Formats: sequence, C-alpha cells, structure tokens
Amino acid sequence: MEIAISVVLLIVALFLVVKGGDVFVSSSAVLAKKAHIPQIIFGATFMSLATTFSELIIGIISSIDGTTDLAVGNGVGSALCNLGLVMAIGICFMPSKVGGGGVLKYYLLIVATIFVFVIGFLSEVTIWQAFVMIAITILFFVFNYIDAKNMDNKNKGDDEIQRPLWLAIVLFLLGACAIGGGAYLLVDKVEYLSKVIGISEQFVGLTVVAIGTSLPELVTVITSLKKKTPYLAMGNIVGSNILNLTLILGVSRLVAWNEGMAITKETAYVSLPLVLLFTLIFVLPILFKKKTYRAQGIIMLALYVLYITFLILNAVFKFI
Repeated sequence: MEIAISVVLLIVALFLVVKGGDVFVSSSAVLAKKAHIPQIIFGATFMSLATTFSELIIGIISSIDGTTDLAVGNGVGSALCNLGLVMAIGICFMPSKVGGGGVLKYYLLIVATIFVFVIGFLSEVTIWQAFVMIAITILFFVFNYIDAKNMDNKNKGDDEIQRPLWLAIVLFLLGACAIGGGAYLLVDKVEYLSKVIGISEQFVGLTVVAIGTSLPELVTVITSLKKKTPYLAMGNIVGSNILNLTLILGVSRLVAWNEGMAITKETAYVSLPLVLLFTLIFVLPILFKKKTYRAQGIIMLALYVLYITFLILNAVFKFI
C-alpha cells in the first residue's frame, strides 16, 4: 500500500514540476516585459534558464540530499528524451529547411555532448570538469545573445503580456513554489522507491523523471508544428540539451562538492554514447544540408524505443 501511495505522490510531484514550470516561464515573460527588460536580453538568457529551471532544481535538491545518481539520470535522460522522442516526433511530422542562424549553438551542442561523453568513461564528474561545464553554459548564453541580435525579435503572446503586474507576480511565485515543492517530493519518492523496488536512481532519472520534465518541450514541438515554425522547436531543443548537459550536471556536481558524482556503467556505455549519436544524427544534416529529413526522426524514435526497452530489461536482468 505504501508503494502505491509513493507512486501516486511521484506522479503528483511530476505534475507540480511540469505545470509549475509552465506557469513560471509564462509569468517570467510578463515580468520581463513589465520591468522593461529588452526582449533580446530576456530571450537570450532568462528564458533559456526558465525553461530548464525544473531540471535544475531537481538536480540541486537531489545533490543536497546525496542522491547525485538522480541528477545525472535527469540531465542525461532529458537530453536523450529531447532528441530521441520530442525532436524525433517533430522531424517525423515536419522535416524542413533550416535557416543559417544559430549555427554556433549547433557546434556548441556537439562540443558539450562530446565532453560529457568522454567524462562518462572516467566514471565520475570532477570539480574541474563541473567548472568547464559552467564555462560552456556561459558560452551558450553569449552565442544566444549574438544570435538574438541578428534576429528580428518581435513580441509574441500579447494576451499574456496584458496581465496585470500583481497577477504576474503571484503566478511567478506559485510556479516557483510548485517547482520547488514538486522537486523535493519527487527526489524523496524516487529515493524511497529505488530502495524498496531495487532499481537505481539513475534508471528512474533516465526514464520517468526525464520524460516527465521533457513534456514542456514536447508541447513546444507540437505548437510549432501547428504554427508551421519548426525552427522554434529546434532552437529550444538545442538550447535545452546544452543546458541539461552542462548547467544541470555542472551545478549539481558543485552542490554535491565533497560527495562526488559517479556515473554508472549503464550511463557511460549506453546512455551517453546514444546522446552523442542522436546529436550527430540531428545536427550534421542541418550543418551540411541546411535541412532535416523524416528518416532522421524515424531512426531516432526507433532507437529511443529500443533504448527504453533495454533500460527496463536491464533493470530486471542486470546486463550491465
């Protein structure tokens, strides 16, 4: 009975994190407008942070709680889900030409992915590696700002911007509280269920938590498909993955400090190589052909299904 209650609370925690993240992002945009923060600055920095705030809080709380396995699983798992599920679905339904803007971020994504891939074979994230990750994060924001200056930044969502200031503040605080409370409850229940059921925290982070926290990105892709603007989804996924692999893992490691942050063999030999493979399948056609192909999406989606199947079987039979 206690396990069933914990599962229900885990689902509630995921809902709080996802819904809280959605409210937090939308209210942040309103507050930025009310505070007269230039949209170029907001879009290039605050919005990128806001969209990964839930994953960051989960990583910080899990590291404070000594469950860094969950932080690693969430960061790596979210990167995999963003490409293998979310972006794959988008490309399957709407392969498209890609403009020349934002190329620097695609290269940076490759660099970040290779860096974390190499770290995986060292079995642990060190302090100096965490600082390198933070440096890559800062570089991402610089590239974001450069790209934003070269684009026509027009305000969108005027209906949201018309909200009164007091309502925006209330929603901002409620969103932040929902994320914080949901993340704390999620970490607690993941830790409990991992011990009772006998599965690793990294497994839960790579599957349930990663898919749950990637739901906002899936909504973004679906919305962009409806509006026939797939490049918005691509930019969001690229930025989200860079932050998942650098900011989330880097900050989580620094918070853990003396505790260390181990990377399991399953993550090092299966998950991280797959992140690199997905990244190359997604990015290379964009860099060389300036377009995406439906075959990319089909391949990534098929591999992701096989990957989740492997994780489940490995959790039962312990292959690795």
